[in-house]
Amino acid sequence: MRKTASSGLLPFSVQQPSTTDRALTVLGTAIICTSFLFMVFPMADLAVSQWFAKGEVFALAEQPFLQAVRRIGRDGQIYIVGSMVVLIGLKAFGPKRYAFCQPHKPLFVLLSFAVGPLIVVQVLKVLIGRVRPRDLLEFGGSADFTPVWQFSAACSRSCSFPSGESSAAAAALSLLVFVPATLRGITALVLTPFLVLIAFNRVLFGAHFLSDVMLGWLLTMFAMVLIWRWLEPRSIAINSFVTRGGDEARICD
Repeated sequence: MRKTASSGLLPFSVQQPSTTDRALTVLGTAIICTSFLFMVFPMADLAVSQWFAKGEVFALAEQPFLQAVRRIGRDGQIYIVGSMVVLIGLKAFGPKRYAFCQPHKPLFVLLSFAVGPLIVVQVLKVLIGRVRPRDLLEFGGSADFTPVWQFSAACSRSCSFPSGESSAAAAALSLLVFVPATLRGITALVLTPFLVLIAFNRVLFGAHFLSDVMLGWLLTMFAMVLIWRWLEPRSIAINSFVTRGGDEARICD
């Protein structure tokens, strides 16, 4: 009989990459390509910002609708994080006959916001020290333009790269973990354009360069996939630990 791969007699097996591995490959490639493009063509950042400036003023920063979008984005972070803490608290300390969602899911959302907008973004802001567009000489400020990923001492606090609000908008996609798998795709299609508007809003306001927004989003998505790859295999243990092994009726999955 001829030995084939399907017969299971080969001394090795070809392991297909998992969904998370493929996602990491795609996102990692996107981060490298985006960084490369803005490093090779650094003036593209400045040109995009100039599109939305009238002379030295970013007039859209005073537009009521866009201001409302920003408030929703900033306040939404507080409500999302607060809700996740409440869900885990109810699961751990609430009535034992109920399960207010499997705790590894709100934990995933919390970790997404903690690692992306808080740790990755804030560390890079301090390390890179990139000045915001509205603080440049071209827009009435006193600082010189620096390309993405170039270390600069011109900014010591509240720096431009990467965008924290863009990172938080990306982290909000972690909420899809609560959506049934059959509806997750359509929900993402509905939710993503609004989150992209929240992120791109910062370019319109002269608060960030386009590269700040794009890389803030991509870096956070990369971190989220890493978190999920670590978290999912441990979900049963995490759920059991939080509920102290209780078997409750689920309110939501």
